[in-house]
Amino acid sequence: MIPSMQPTGTECVWPKLMTNSKRLLPALLVFAILLISPSAVGSTYIVFRYDDFSADQPGVRQTDALRRQIWQAEQKIDSLFEKYDMSYVIAIIPKANGTSFTEDPEKIELIKQGITAGRIDVAQHGFSHTNHAPQGHIRGEFRERGYKSQLRDITSGKEILCSSCDLVNITTFVPPYNSWDDNTATILKQTGFTILSADRFFYYKSAKGLTVIPCTTRLQKLETVVNEGSLPEKGVMVVLYHPEDIIKLAGREDYFFGIVRFDRLLDKLSVMPNIKVVTLQRLAQKCSDLTIERYHRANKLYGHRYFWKKLLPKHLWPGEQNHEFYLSLDEYSKSLLHWRAAAAGLAIGLFMIGLCIRYLLSLILTTRWRFWIDIIASLLFFLSVLKEIQVIHKGYHITAISAIPAFLMGSFVLTLLVQTARNTIRWTKLAI
Repeated sequence: MIPSMQPTGTECVWPKLMTNSKRLLPALLVFAILLISPSAVGSTYIVFRYDDFSADQPGVRQTDALRRQIWQAEQKIDSLFEKYDMSYVIAIIPKANGTSFTEDPEKIELIKQGITAGRIDVAQHGFSHTNHAPQGHIRGEFRERGYKSQLRDITSGKEILCSSCDLVNITTFVPPYNSWDDNTATILKQTGFTILSADRFFYYKSAKGLTVIPCTTRLQKLETVVNEGSLPEKGVMVVLYHPEDIIKLAGREDYFFGIVRFDRLLDKLSVMPNIKVVTLQRLAQKCSDLTIERYHRANKLYGHRYFWKKLLPKHLWPGEQNHEFYLSLDEYSKSLLHWRAAAAGLAIGLFMIGLCIRYLLSLILTTRWRFWIDIIASLLFFLSVLKEIQVIHKGYHITAISAIPAFLMGSFVLTLLVQTARNTIRWTKLAI
């Protein structure tokens, strides 16, 4: 009697896995459709936010070459926006270095002319731009200060700017050092501010009720994405720049961008049909979802530390290609869905490859060697998982060097577990 050739261990599992894998094809097809689905065409809004605009003491520009250069550069930048019929935001320090903005008639005139032409949107940049934070803490003029002292400075600064620039109200607040706290948010809502523009960090739930528009990038990065043609079809970019971006300052040379490059950048933006250069006020009118909820949901993409994230190339990581942009919630949701679909598809593919490798080894190796290979692969798998957990715990990005082999070895772990379970059941039946 010829003994039947019954497959054992992995050989029994493999046909079932191959059969079940056919059921994955529809899911993989859905993943592919999601990856190639086009996004809705819209407009990309760009806001230029110039911080640290402040008054000079009477006559100081005649004797101080640095202050004169800064003022001349600020005038040239204003003329560029006028040349290209674009608007921008000037965040003014009401009382810098003890000098009230009311004491600088030339700068006041520039602001008034810009407001009249619809070119300049005034934001209040704190009060004196003084760091009041305790030593070793995050710098800030308002962060970790009492309610009364913050209220005094914010209201005094607003009065200075409104009176000097003939404004009825100022509704945009830019905190110095981009830092603030719950007291700041409460006072802003009480004193008529509606827009808070800091950076991509330190936004608290107390900002609920305010329009939240963080800065997202610098001039150099905007220039890069424009030259590369990698601007999104829909999104927001808030470009932050300071005096050191338009003139060379000692120790700050890396920030220097210059008037000539600024001119070229605006020239390129002016002929791009889907690009709209606007102010924060105008942006708030155009985009109704600039809320603290959008901010927190959007920033979740920046904190992902999933084990399988780095299976994909870096430019496909969630949020990585959008670090300079502030996309709508729909666009972020779509970006996250595409990434998860791509990562899941690749993970399934790697797992199937691992099964194929394991099956080929089962054809050429003895049972003893297969067993030890499974054991070694399983140990390597668990070591790689422990390593990634440690890396994630430290807040670092994991690497595909260990993530990809882990998925391949996961196939060996599965087959080892299945084979062990089957053998345990068989031995139990024999024992009975």
